[in-house]
Amino acid sequence: MLHTEHLRIDPAYRERLHTCGLDRVGDVLTRIDGRVTAWSRTTETLYVPGARGQPGFYIKRHYFSRWASRLRGTLRGSFFGTHRGQAEYLALNHMRALGIPAVRPVAFGSRRVLHFLTACFLVTEEAPDAQNLTTFALEVAAGRRKLSRADRNLLLRALAEQLAALHATGFSHGNLFWRNVLVRYGPDGRPEFFFLDPQPPHAWERFGAGGSWWLRELAQVLVSALPFTTRTERLRFVRHYLGARPLTPETKADIREIERLARTWRHHETRRIHMTALFEEWNRELAEEERRPRAGDAAMEPRP
Repeated sequence: MLHTEHLRIDPAYRERLHTCGLDRVGDVLTRIDGRVTAWSRTTETLYVPGARGQPGFYIKRHYFSRWASRLRGTLRGSFFGTHRGQAEYLALNHMRALGIPAVRPVAFGSRRVLHFLTACFLVTEEAPDAQNLTTFALEVAAGRRKLSRADRNLLLRALAEQLAALHATGFSHGNLFWRNVLVRYGPDGRPEFFFLDPQPPHAWERFGAGGSWWLRELAQVLVSALPFTTRTERLRFVRHYLGARPLTPETKADIREIERLARTWRHHETRRIHMTALFEEWNRELAEEERRPRAGDAAMEPRP
């Protein structure tokens, strides 16, 4: 059956992707060595370490193995328009052009059968020493990372100010759950953030509900925060987001709407947080297993 492949690579990354074996569509789609960081029935994300100590890459792959899913994709515009990997590539570059700290996309590609999309992917560069906020919060909750009250307040304030700066550009991320926000600490000891997996809404989706798109995004942040923060901390977060603006009756109504929207995602987000915890536990066990000397290796060591 006739199939075609397409690959777009940022020229600055062509050599590094070639060294890592990520410069051909077939190699990217069939790569199995690496660390799985997320998985679902149709999507998976694989981390591939960089060569010679350079930052690694994340491969986000979407599969459309059934004709029903291929036809649904066609109705959503993937037959002649952009696929999910390409759309995210463009959105991330748009964010970076606006000065928004987003992970760097370096390649996207697709495979088609009779021009129907069967698989697509996006490759992004690793942000060294960064981890998503859900994983960060799980480590704090488990006691593997220490965070003082002052550090918690600083983190919440810095995140609120970063989101306010993002929204001030007029850009709608559309998918602001904690798993899509990376955090790391800079040389000055302050937290810094990077965004990934943007899904900007269409114009009719963004402005169809009275222009309240930013309330939806704050609700996405809130529902991810529910298991890890107190109500006082969440209210303080909103105050930091608003800056010097007072809590007017209209603002209080917005807060109630944020809480209402968050409740609609609660079951789904609880499941996603649980899956993140499972993947992190599996990866810790795998890393520990790789560090242990194998029995055969120990037998081959010279005796004193």
